[in-house]
Formats: sequence, C-alpha cells, structure tokens
Amino acid sequence: MLRKLMKHELRASARLMLPLYLVVLLLSVGARFSTAWLDTTPTLSPVLEKLLNLVSILVVMGFVVGLIAVFVVALVLMIQRFRSNLLGDEGYVMFTLPVSPHQLVWSKLLISTLWFAGAAIVDTLALLILVVDQSFFRNLQEILQRVMEDFNSYYAAHGVLVAVEVILLCVVAAINLCLEFYTPLSIGHSFDRHKMLLSVVFFFVIQIAAQMVGGILLFSSTPTLSAANHFMNTQPPEMALHAALWFSILVSVIYSAVLYVINHQMLSKKLNLE
Repeated sequence: MLRKLMKHELRASARLMLPLYLVVLLLSVGARFSTAWLDTTPTLSPVLEKLLNLVSILVVMGFVVGLIAVFVVALVLMIQRFRSNLLGDEGYVMFTLPVSPHQLVWSKLLISTLWFAGAAIVDTLALLILVVDQSFFRNLQEILQRVMEDFNSYYAAHGVLVAVEVILLCVVAAINLCLEFYTPLSIGHSFDRHKMLLSVVFFFVIQIAAQMVGGILLFSSTPTLSAANHFMNTQPPEMALHAALWFSILVSVIYSAVLYVINHQMLSKKLNLE
C-alpha cells in the first residue's frame, strides 16, 4: 500500500515540480546565450543593443531566481501537501484508508526527499549548461583518466565510501527537514482554534528546544569531546572524515527519530480535523 500512496503523491506533486525543472533548464540555456551576447560587441543600433542587453540581463536574473526557486517550491510543496492531504479536509478520506499513519507519513517523506534530490540534480545540470565548454570536457577527460588509474588505490576506495556517506547524510538531512515542519504542524492541528498560528509557534519552540538540548549535551560532554578530539587527531585524515560523517548521520537520525515519534503520536491520537 505504501507504493500506491507514493505513486499518488508523486503524481500530485509532479504537476508542479517537473514543469519547474524544465523551466530552470531552459533558463540555463537562455542564460548561456545571454552571457555570450553580453560578452560580444555586435554592431547594432543603440536602442536595439540596449533592448537586447536588458533582455539578456533579465534572463540571467530569471535563471538565478530559478536556481533558488526549485528548492523553495519543493519546501513549500512539502509543507502544503502534508497540511492539505493529512491535516485538512482530505484528512477525513486519507485516515479512513486501510493504511497506517506510518505509511501516510513515509509516502510524503520519501517523495519530498525525491524532489529535493531532483532540485539538486537540476541545479547542477543547469550550472553545467551555463559554464561547460570544450576545455571543460578536456579537463574532465583528464580527471576521469586519473580517477580510473587510481581507482584501486587506498584513497580511491575511501573516496567512494565518503561519497556514499555524504549521499546518506543528505538523505537523512532531507527527511529531518521534512519532520521539522511535519511535527509542529501535527501538534498545532491538535487544537480546536488557531491551528496554523500554533503550528508556527511550535516550530520555533521545537527549534529552541533542540538548540538548548544540543547545548546542554555539548557542555556536559566536554571530557568526552576532548577524548574524541584527541582520537580524531591521532587518526589518518580519511578515517577522521569517516568518523565525522557517521557522527553527523547518527545525530540526524536520533533527532529525526524523536520528531517522528512525536509526529506519529499526534497523528494517531491527538489529530483534530474539525
């Protein structure tokens, strides 16, 4: 059933995200031609030249806005889909389906994470379209040759592992970001009135509480941190990097688990759809 929920969520959100991705890629093509135009000095009438320069500048500005917009829209869509689909009028239908709150939440977490990943990929492709030229491909070929030559070496193996760890950290961070909004929304919508206002209040309450708990743990574990710092300094750089990444993943997983439990309790026992 989780697959069906994800399919439904993907279809509903793809209507907005896929056209936005396409617009950003088209803007990157336009921005490339615009920057090329601005770098040239064609012989045109002053009025036409100023008009074309203005259009080129607007296209480049639109491209920059588009790079930011894909993440902003993904974030807003993540919040809007959770609120309208589970906490609004659609919630009456969703919570009568033969599925658990776990499945409802995970369908949204996974699809939102997918759109965040898509935004990162689209922005990367858009920037490559803007800057790539023949010299880039020549340099890329040289880099790939060096990587292939050293692929079986000690450092190359660690590089692959670091890449996997960074991807895992990004996935956990995306889920964490979603839960940082889902949880206060669930708490705020357990009240009869001022649901969104209370959701905003609980968002800041959770952020402040997390900072306070983190500060207390950091202050109380000073001896442990000193020992950990000594351990890191005695390890090879690549091992220290692995340890730092796994520590970050662990902290994010624990924080996400706490938010998830609170969110699940609110949806299961305290949700007020009236």
